[in-house]
Amino acid sequence: MIKLRLKFSKNGPIKFIGHLDVMRYFQKAIRRANIDIKYSEGFSPHQLLSFAQPLSVGATSDGEYLDMTVNSMVSTEDIMERLNSVMNEGIKIEAVTELPEKEEKAMTLSYAAKYRIRFRQSLKPDFDWIGELEKYLGRDRLPTMKKTKSGEKEIDMKEMIFDYTLSSNDEEAVFLLAMSSAATLKPALLFETFFKDLGKELAPGALDIHRIDIYRSGNDDKGLFVEPLIPTGTNEKVYLNG
Repeated sequence: MIKLRLKFSKNGPIKFIGHLDVMRYFQKAIRRANIDIKYSEGFSPHQLLSFAQPLSVGATSDGEYLDMTVNSMVSTEDIMERLNSVMNEGIKIEAVTELPEKEEKAMTLSYAAKYRIRFRQSLKPDFDWIGELEKYLGRDRLPTMKKTKSGEKEIDMKEMIFDYTLSSNDEEAVFLLAMSSAATLKPALLFETFFKDLGKELAPGALDIHRIDIYRSGNDDKGLFVEPLIPTGTNEKVYLNG
């Protein structure tokens, strides 16, 4: 029994496919690729798959993660090649790594996500949104109401924004936002609240959201950092204040 973590990208028209359909898509792709996937036991066996945090419909991504268990394999490279050979345009396996036996699931390890946010050309605001956003983010608190299973509750988004960069030239914002079982901030909620604060309404579908990667947390002598669930070739680490 071998545990694997797959990193995949999701781009193009397939971005309009929801999370449940993506799950079913992978189940079929694994069968087509003849992967020796392990199934659960019991009356209704199912493939042992576990995804990290779902991606919002309409968003694209270069850093989505899937954990799966196989009975046997030739190599991680063979797994990647087999799956990519049966994938439709828009989803591509970017990396496969073998996991230690006691490695926690990607969903459990998820701590933060980095997003690139732009406005769609036809729905760009008619004001300097970068300048206004910079002033908004400089406040001590950024309260908003968030829907939960038990109703609505007030949260402070400031605590969930770990880092950000704003670019007037590129007309884009890059955010590192909390994304865990304890706290999650979605870009859409941040921008909806920002626009509401300005007395404006964010047009449906106005945001072009791209998830760059998902990160886990850790500590070393420099303090708290986050790094991808599958380390990149440069073993990227992002250090956080506080």
